[in-house]
Amino acid sequence: MVITAVPEDASVEVPKHLSTASERPKWGSRGQFIMVLMGYAIGLGNIWRFPYMCGKYGGGAFMIAYLVSLFCIAAPLFVFETVLGHKYQLGPVGTFTNMYAPWAGVAYVSIIMTCVILTYYQALLGWAVIYFVQSFAAKLPWHPDECGGCTTGDYFGQTVLNAASFGDEGGWDVQGKLFLALMAVWFVTWLALIGGKNVLGKIAYFTVLFPVLLLVIIFCKAVTLEGASDGVAYYITPDMSHLTKANTWSAAASQILFSLSPAMGTAIAMSSYHEKSYDRLLQDNLVIICCNSCFSMFGGFAVFSIVGYLAEQRGLPVEQVASAGTGLAFDVFAEVLTLFPGGSSPFFSVCFFFMLLLLGLDSAFAFVETLQTYVVDFIQHKRPDLEITPKMNMMIVSALAFGLFLIGIVY
Repeated sequence: MVITAVPEDASVEVPKHLSTASERPKWGSRGQFIMVLMGYAIGLGNIWRFPYMCGKYGGGAFMIAYLVSLFCIAAPLFVFETVLGHKYQLGPVGTFTNMYAPWAGVAYVSIIMTCVILTYYQALLGWAVIYFVQSFAAKLPWHPDECGGCTTGDYFGQTVLNAASFGDEGGWDVQGKLFLALMAVWFVTWLALIGGKNVLGKIAYFTVLFPVLLLVIIFCKAVTLEGASDGVAYYITPDMSHLTKANTWSAAASQILFSLSPAMGTAIAMSSYHEKSYDRLLQDNLVIICCNSCFSMFGGFAVFSIVGYLAEQRGLPVEQVASAGTGLAFDVFAEVLTLFPGGSSPFFSVCFFFMLLLLGLDSAFAFVETLQTYVVDFIQHKRPDLEITPKMNMMIVSALAFGLFLIGIVY
């Protein structure tokens, strides 16, 4: 293959619909861009997956594999995508088309991935809405005294989800409270996005920073619990033998790739709304990447302090209590919250589930904004002379939110 350099002053013909960078809306400030992408990166997986992976794959040894994967794989991809978006001042389709026209298909693959992830993600947040609302009760409704001696796992599966087997009659019925919770999540998402980039950027300050405060509150309580030190020890004690195992490296790479989520088109889309003259992109990337990993690591101390406490209460080893995903949030954490002394359970339950909601909504905001970028670029491709007004943007967001809400009902 022979690669011929193109002189800087060479004239390159760019399709009309791909030369509208000057008409694109711009971020109101550097902080807005950082907060939106930070919220995109810091999500549910930072709390309910990263700590469990650390404990399962050798504690400190997993962190070594995680950091190597971060600096060698995920961070370069993430930075590269933001550079591409800023350079071409276009969304994923326009960016890849400008690079090499047949590559446009790469960008369209991300649309399918984003829609699948987003619709399920919002359904998970609907579950968190239910727990958040129920946390305002004087006594948590999943406490054994309130639910007839049921376990938190039974309460989640039978009361919240009303789960049914495929063969059970009514297994495909729409559950009223889940439907309303999902609707509430999508309504909040819609409200945050209809005002445009600047409004979203301002909202992101709250939805990114307030979960940090809530995590600090939970951490301060968790480290005082009996057995917390055993949980933390399980979390950070290194077992270097895990570094010789392929599944440790695979888990570490998948965790950081899942968190920063390069190849989804979001980093390209968000960075395309910077001014062409913006020159602090590298510093912004370093802030986003470092804060994402620091939140995960700090969250692990809070999570395993609580897991250690539950293990102490059950008389079991920490590794038998540790869980990941929905099992951690709606079973392990839910049970621990019922055990907090002094009537503090509802307060910390509100803090925990509100934190989950905000972490998830941040990521959802960025996903929907990315899909909106795809739609706007497509419209400008078909109608280069058409001005994308705020009203039209609101219509696009509304259509996306409603359509994805309908798909999410399946979950």
